Amino acid sequence: MDAPNATLVERRDLTADVASLLVEPDGRGPAFAPGQYATLGLIADGRPILRPYSMAAPHAGSGAWEFHVRRVRGGALTERLWEVPVGGRLLLGRPRGRFVLDPADERAHLFVATGTGIAPFVAMIRDDLAAGRRRRLAIVHGAAHADELGFRDLLRPLAARPGSRVRYVPSISRPADPRNAGWSGATGRAEQIVGERWAALDLDPADTVAYLCGNPGMVAAAEGALVAHGIARADVHTESYWLERAAPAA
Repeated sequence: MDAPNATLVERRDLTADVASLLVEPDGRGPAFAPGQYATLGLIADGRPILRPYSMAAPHAGSGAWEFHVRRVRGGALTERLWEVPVGGRLLLGRPRGRFVLDPADERAHLFVATGTGIAPFVAMIRDDLAAGRRRRLAIVHGAAHADELGFRDLLRPLAARPGSRVRYVPSISRPADPRNAGWSGATGRAEQIVGERWAALDLDPADTVAYLCGNPGMVAAAEGALVAHGIARADVHTESYWLERAAPAA
């Protein structure tokens, strides 16, 4: 990929370091399945810098692809990406990955995420709603700060509807931080919440499939907790998010 092939059409900042980027590919763009990722990047110093990000949009079509991105201070890509204005040109790769749902699986689905790892699950949930599927969905999302709980404005109303089939448990891991003043929800890491709030999630281990996405430590710990609660290891699907490499020193 040696030339920009997409445009940044909108940017929504949650914090100084977390944003949702709407990127429109030139032409229609290739089809993708909810849960897949694509490389996103730009040309810097004459060379492409690309990183993989999951799409939060449910599928390709007319319109932009949505990415939920964390800025890594000193990062090789995101420091530059934060400087791209709306209308700026970007590099966009083809969709990849097998972290996708089985449309025919009617069991309850448990999604556990940290930080920007919520993105593929938002795509999956949006796709379920658009398709009118009736399977039960439970989402546990952990972040250090409440303002980093991306898509809370989408998920909280879904869970609050009378008779909703959606359970949503957001949690923060730094309740003493002044930035979290006023938070009255769950506290603790996502893998802790899976155990502590198991009853509230109202899941039958024999009839549940789980998907985990986020930092590798959470993924490993949450997988162990779910197996301990009776979910078969074969029914726990994982995707680890790694921070991008920092830019080399000048």
